[in-house]
Amino acid sequence: MSVLHKSVSAGLIALTIAGALTATAPAAQARDRHHHRGDVWAGVAAGLAGGIIGGAIVSGSQRPVYVEPEYEYAPPPPPPVYHRTYYRTEYVPRCHYEWVENEWGDAYRARVCPRY
Repeated sequence: MSVLHKSVSAGLIALTIAGALTATAPAAQARDRHHHRGDVWAGVAAGLAGGIIGGAIVSGSQRPVYVEPEYEYAPPPPPPVYHRTYYRTEYVPRCHYEWVENEWGDAYRARVCPRY
């Protein structure tokens, strides 16, 4: 969870509890307490409504989604180049560049020379 998400959740919970406590706190009056039972149920209803609304806001937030990465593949290596020499009758490849991968899968161009 992010810090913003935690602080918003904590603020909503604190406001819900504070609203429920202020709505249900008895007034300092010298009366019979049985006449104010409707105030208690109003506070309970306000607390439940605040909890439901706060929970809906918090649960509706975006969650991180895994996106599969797109891979770029190296182009195919160029075809070998054969040059005919005057002292050989067969074709001998010269040095050329090829795409090579290291142990992590990163492609780079390398110079390749045949061994005679």
